[in-house]
This record gives sequence, C-alpha cells and structure tokens, in this order.
Amino acid sequence: MQRQALIFGATGAVGGELLELCLEGDRYSRITVIARRATALEHEKLQWIEAEFDALSSLEPVSGMGEGDAYCCLGTTIKAAGSEAAFRRVDHDFVLNSARYAKRCGARQFSMVSALGANPESSTLYNRTKGEVEAAVLAEDFPTLKIFRPSLLKGERDEFRLGEEIGNMVSILLTPLFHLGLRKYQPVEISKLARAMYVSADEDRSSGTHYVLESDEIQKY
Repeated sequence: MQRQALIFGATGAVGGELLELCLEGDRYSRITVIARRATALEHEKLQWIEAEFDALSSLEPVSGMGEGDAYCCLGTTIKAAGSEAAFRRVDHDFVLNSARYAKRCGARQFSMVSALGANPESSTLYNRTKGEVEAAVLAEDFPTLKIFRPSLLKGERDEFRLGEEIGNMVSILLTPLFHLGLRKYQPVEISKLARAMYVSADEDRSSGTHYVLESDEIQKY
C-alpha cells in the first residue's frame, strides 16, 4: 500500500509547488491538505480539510498516516502579518501546531521550511523565531525530521515581498562570489526548495534521523 502525505501551507508558493509534485508522482495514494480555505484544485488523490491552524488540537486525525510524510510550508513576514506578535503566531505557533497534529495522525516523517540563520539565541526576531520553532518541533520526537533552511527565495508569489526582491537583485551582482565559498547565501528557487523537500522524503527514513539541510545543500536538488 502506497503511503500518504499531509501538507500544511499548500496554498502558498512553496507548498503549491510541493503539492503539484505530490499529485504528479506515484509515491502517494492520498494527499491531504490542511488549509483555512480550499482552492478550486481537484484531483482523485487530493483531499482538502478546512481548519484554522490555532484549532488543530480539536481536529480529528487523518487516518492511514502510519508510514506517511507530513510537510509544513507555513511562513510569513512581519510586514505581511502586520505585527511581530502576528508573525510569531504563524511562524512559531502554527508550525508547532501542525507538527503536533501530524504526530497525532501518526506521520513517520516531518519536513519543515525554516530559514538560513535560524538560531534560538539570535538577536533578530525572525531568526530567533525560526530557531525556537525548530527546537520545539525537534522535541516532538518524530522518527524522521528534516529541516530546510533556504536563503532568500525567488520565484512567483501571490504576495509581493520587497525584502526578497531587493535581495534577489543584489544577488545578481554577487553571483561571482557564490562560486567562491558563499553558495549558502545564494537565493533559492521556490521550485527547487519544493523539489528538495519532495525528493529527500525518500532519502534515509530510518528512525532517529534528524537532518538540517542548509541553503547550499538545497541547491543540489
């Protein structure tokens, strides 16, 4: 029996690319998306569950996830969220809620998007929040956990992110330096990050595995 996938954040840029890969491939017999609102996308393997991310503790578990994979692509910016508190609610609380729900469903593997520079001791709110949620998800003790720390993301988004656009323009000027040991800071294509998450889900699923894939490692996929 083919395994199942559970995706949080599939209506975003990275999650949308990942969902397409999951639907097009033959790895999963069913893909369940947890979202605040379902989109018009339909597929014989796709199941939408509409739910608020701050209420996942009361949501019935998805059945059949015993050997399945959960993916979390949730994330925002302080500007988009509207405040530091709202940003933390999404990037920490909602991500942790998703991990706990996936654990309750019995998911064997959890893959999550974090960020370059994630560090719970960082003086920067963004990096500190990413580091803190990584530590919190690690404590959930999934058999297999994979954390992806991309640099700036480039590609089409529904929302405009000025910081990323400026960073991507600057990166064009710095391209020669990326070949001199600074590849970790090179912007990552959204499609490449999604592919890294999808492909790596079949790599080393042994119990007790905890991977952190830095931005330069993501570039290899």
